[in-house]
Amino acid sequence: MKLSVIVPTLNEEAVIAQTLCRAVEALTPHELIVADGCSADHTADLARPYATVLALSMTRGAALNHAAAIATGDVLLFLHADTMVPMGAAAAIAGALQDVHVIGGAFRLRFDHPGRLAALLARHVNLRSSLSNTFFGDQALFVRREVFARAGGFKDWNVMEDKEILERLRRHGRLVLLDEAVVTSARRHRRNGWVKTIGTVWIMTLLHSLGVSGHAMNRWYKPER
Repeated sequence: MKLSVIVPTLNEEAVIAQTLCRAVEALTPHELIVADGCSADHTADLARPYATVLALSMTRGAALNHAAAIATGDVLLFLHADTMVPMGAAAAIAGALQDVHVIGGAFRLRFDHPGRLAALLARHVNLRSSLSNTFFGDQALFVRREVFARAGGFKDWNVMEDKEILERLRRHGRLVLLDEAVVTSARRHRRNGWVKTIGTVWIMTLLHSLGVSGHAMNRWYKPER
C-alpha cells in the first residue's frame, strides 16, 4: 500500500511544518501533497521541504480533487493542516483495508487542549462516529483512490464537503472508525469560544441534513482552510 497524504492549507505557517514533519515521521516513505489556497504568508515555503506544493485558487473541495487527481498512492489520506497523525497510522490504515469490503474510514479524535470541555467534546465526536459512521475532516478521512474517483470526489464546496461525500462513498463499501486517534488543534475553539464554535458546527450539520448546499452555507460562514 502507498498512501498519498493531501493537506489543504490557507495561511497555515504557524502549524504546517510541524504537521508535515509528523506525517513524514509516521508515514514515510509515502507521498505528501499540499493543496495551498494561495496563502499570503510563508505556508508554501515551509511546506516545500516535505511535500509537493500546489497553488490553487479554488474551493477546498475542488483543490482536494485536483490534488487527488495527480496523487500516485493506492490510498488517499485527507489531513487538516493542524492535525497530527498518530505513530502507526499507516499500519492501522493498511490493517483496516485488508478487509476487501472496507473502502476507507477515519481516526478517532483528540484535542491538543487539557481542559474537560475539550475531552468531553472529543468523546462526543467519537461516540457519534461510532454510532452513525459519520466523520468530519479533522478526523483524517482515508479512502481507496479508485473508490474516491468512482464516487466522483468532493463537491465544489468550502464547507461540509467532507460530510457530503460519505454517503456516496458508502455505496461502494464500508467505512470504519480506527481505534487510533489523531490530535487536532483547539485553536479555533480557543479563539472564537467553545460554545460558539460547537454551535456553529451543529447548525451547519443540521442545515446540511436539511439539504442546504455548501455554496449556500459559505455565504454566511467563511471556514478556515
